[in-house]
Amino acid sequence: MAAVQHLSPRSAAILRVVIDALRPRGHGFDQPIDEDVLLEIDRTLPCLPTLTRVGLPLGLHALEWTAPVFTGRATRLTRMNRADARAYLLGWLDSRITLRHMLVFGLRALVFIAFYQHPSVLSAMGVAWDRRMTETVALRADTLDHAKYGYPR
Repeated sequence: MAAVQHLSPRSAAILRVVIDALRPRGHGFDQPIDEDVLLEIDRTLPCLPTLTRVGLPLGLHALEWTAPVFTGRATRLTRMNRADARAYLLGWLDSRITLRHMLVFGLRALVFIAFYQHPSVLSAMGVAWDRRMTETVALRADTLDHAKYGYPR
């Protein structure tokens, strides 16, 4: 398995916990692809806006080190079990403080995008993009008004 290139090892460890806590479970989504999701987010990181590239690692560390403040327990995010980490992150998501809310909202979006584009998840959902593309092109060709636009049949 390839190593992360754009995140520090500590940021990657925090992101692993976030992925484990936020990604969908059940209904055919229990594939062991957390590392693939992490690598996809790491691969995408240089394409994000500068503020996001700088803010993501800072936000991950904020999630890690503010856990005792918001949970009332002397523990960090990376030491929580999945259920506690999920509850902690959902607390951030439900926060009235915009910065807290937007950090986890953005992380969840990155996790969902990387998760739902994974081939095994697409397969579990019955999505075959190559077949879908062929069907869409054929449908579009059939619905064109050939006489009006002079397209040959």
